Amino acid sequence: MKRHPALVPLSRQHHDGLALGVMIERGQRHRAGPAGPAELERLREQALDLWQLEFRGHFEVEEQIVFPAARQAGEPGLVDTLIAEHEAIRLQFEALERAPASELGPLLDQLRTALVNHIRTEERVLFQAMQAAMDQPQLEALGRALSDALPALCLSLGSARG
Repeated sequence: MKRHPALVPLSRQHHDGLALGVMIERGQRHRAGPAGPAELERLREQALDLWQLEFRGHFEVEEQIVFPAARQAGEPGLVDTLIAEHEAIRLQFEALERAPASELGPLLDQLRTALVNHIRTEERVLFQAMQAAMDQPQLEALGRALSDALPALCLSLGSARG
């Protein structure tokens, strides 16, 4: 099913999260062996930058706007699971921020796995179910609410418009 325009901005941000997952995976697999401390530190900084600029606000938008709409569309169990995943991913970003260099490899890999799996569930299950259950006026109202909230909460969008 083609993505409804109301959900496209979130899907674009999801693409950024998937790209981070690929960068972490590739960064940890050097031709000469495992990634060294400098590469792991670079990957940590990229992950934390994406968290600060985009995904912290993205999670807030989903929790304030998308998840309530999904509950009304008949997906309460899935929403509960996704909220729990958000909390786990938040904690992983916090751990990544505080971690000593010796722990970066496993933490980055855990974050990558959690983030990629979460995004795939939202794209393949949640968004599909919402599009199937919501009528056009509901989806348009959702799109307007997202258009208003995303630039205010996601620094990457706010600075692009500002």
